[in-house]
Amino acid sequence: MKKVLWVFAAVLVGLLVTSCALFEKPPLLKTVTVDGNLSDWGNYVYTDGNATDSQWGNENEIYKAGILFDATNLYIAGEFVKSGMNNFAVIVDFSGVTGAPDTSKHPWSRSYKFEKGDVDFMLETWGNGYNAWRFTSTEATEVTATLAATTTENGHTVVEIAVPLAKFGITDPNKLSVKAAFVLTGGMGDGKQYAGDFYPNQGFETGDGGYTAPLVIKKTISNPTK
Repeated sequence: MKKVLWVFAAVLVGLLVTSCALFEKPPLLKTVTVDGNLSDWGNYVYTDGNATDSQWGNENEIYKAGILFDATNLYIAGEFVKSGMNNFAVIVDFSGVTGAPDTSKHPWSRSYKFEKGDVDFMLETWGNGYNAWRFTSTEATEVTATLAATTTENGHTVVEIAVPLAKFGITDPNKLSVKAAFVLTGGMGDGKQYAGDFYPNQGFETGDGGYTAPLVIKKTISNPTK
């Protein structure tokens, strides 16, 4: 009888340990194929409900954006059009990673910050190329990623990007949360950061897209979703 009770207790402990491990996992830990096709993102790539809200007209517009991660990579998705030297950019804050208060260390003179949180990573792409940086309080260090891009029938650029989490010292994705904002970014001028479109929309978009620097990001998307 004692032996039976001991076996039962051992099994019960095992089940409890397994259950605790499962509860540690976030609601979303998803892998996608980086091929420029966003169909495997499902509901986790978001569509801008107002596809004509850019301050710079229909040649500079964000249509879709999304961010995911699995045990190995951070994944970024976007669909956009842009003109000239403007870029589709994503600004990211990782939980548990110490970054910079803003993007003032950006080598191309960008000036963004989060209303809440710090800046750990920023990537800019123009479709067939990209640059990306990890931010700390002292510097912005270039980061390599994997980029796949396609062009839709209506001329939109679709990008899908994978960035290794190890680049940020992240070793346990089960405890990770990420928040991000997407920007159709221009450069700096006269103390202003220029931005034509955002996802999510920030609520302060106005005029020619020039905002007193640093431009404060108030709204983000999160993963796991809140």
